[in-house]
Amino acid sequence: MINKFYGGSVMAPQKTANTAAKKQELVTEDMSFMEGMSGEGFEDMGANATSIAYLGLVQPDSSVEDDSNPAGTWRNSASGKNYGDTVKVVPVAFRTIWSERESDPPFRTVGRYSVNGIDIEIKQPPKGKRGYPKMINPETGNEVQELFVYAVILPDYPEDGILYFNPTVGSMKSAKAWNSQLKSQLLPNGVQAPIFAFQWNLIAELVPNPQQPTKQITKFTKAIRDSIVNKELFTATVQPTLTSVKQNVLQLTSGILDEPVEEE
Repeated sequence: MINKFYGGSVMAPQKTANTAAKKQELVTEDMSFMEGMSGEGFEDMGANATSIAYLGLVQPDSSVEDDSNPAGTWRNSASGKNYGDTVKVVPVAFRTIWSERESDPPFRTVGRYSVNGIDIEIKQPPKGKRGYPKMINPETGNEVQELFVYAVILPDYPEDGILYFNPTVGSMKSAKAWNSQLKSQLLPNGVQAPIFAFQWNLIAELVPNPQQPTKQITKFTKAIRDSIVNKELFTATVQPTLTSVKQNVLQLTSGILDEPVEEE
């Protein structure tokens, strides 16, 4: 069913005074005198010279789980900042990718590729057992999965810039449901809304591990639409990213990662 825009919003989480001050500075500070200097000084700073920030899920017993990053919450992989079990995002770009994971625990992500970007072999399930064929990287023996990547902005934390959310197979049902919601949104004039037209609350939950029922895993379980992206938020935070974010998403599929990613 196609949903038209309607009023009302979910209450935003309370922000610290420091975060609110940074947001206010981003919105009001006049930096128009720099508009003709886009990218100056970064000519030799390629993708390998920066730390890509992923919006990850803290898994139980993972290396990043601690008192400040409890299992069942969202975390910035670059800064270590924790966002709790619900995080508000504005998606600005989307891409389908191939993701390679280690064959043994903790099953870290070791490579990301464009679809059909590497040669793969198809491994059928053992004879007499239920299951689906798997894509295997013949060079490593690791499974390759077709997944999604979302480039998102956190309106409550605009200073954190673009983060990339790459849900694993366990969260794909929720991701596909979110995709359906994203594509069904209409603007008040009846035309399909752009992907960045609305804010969304992404919910993380601890659920039973299907492989080890006595244990739990963290999953992205639901996306709930929040308020529309107003002109102030669009102009200050969303619009400046649109020219570069699609190219940055492409760079995520450059191949083997410099450092494996343990969390979702």
